Amino acid sequence: MNREDHMERFQIRYKGKDPANVGRVKYKFTGTTMGGSGEQKLSGNRDIVSGSGGNGAIPLEDSTIQVTVEWKGHKEEMELSTGDSRK
Repeated sequence: MNREDHMERFQIRYKGKDPANVGRVKYKFTGTTMGGSGEQKLSGNRDIVSGSGGNGAIPLEDSTIQVTVEWKGHKEEMELSTGDSRK
C-alpha cells in the first residue's frame, strides 16, 4: 500500500453465552466518511467483521459512527465515537 491507501475494519462482538441461539444478525453503520451494512448468521463465531480498503477519505479523529444491530425481533442502536468526542 502507498501512503494514500488505507484499510477500514468494523467489528461487532456478541458478548452473550450462546451465539448459536442468536440466529441471523443484520447490521448497519454510518459515519462521516464510511458506512456499510450486512447480514450474517452467528454460529460458533461471536464476531461480525466488515472491512474495506481504498484511497478515499478516512474517518476524522473526532468523529462518530451510528450503528444499528437487529436480531430475532430485537433492535439496538448506538453511537460510537473517537478522540475528543468521547463522553
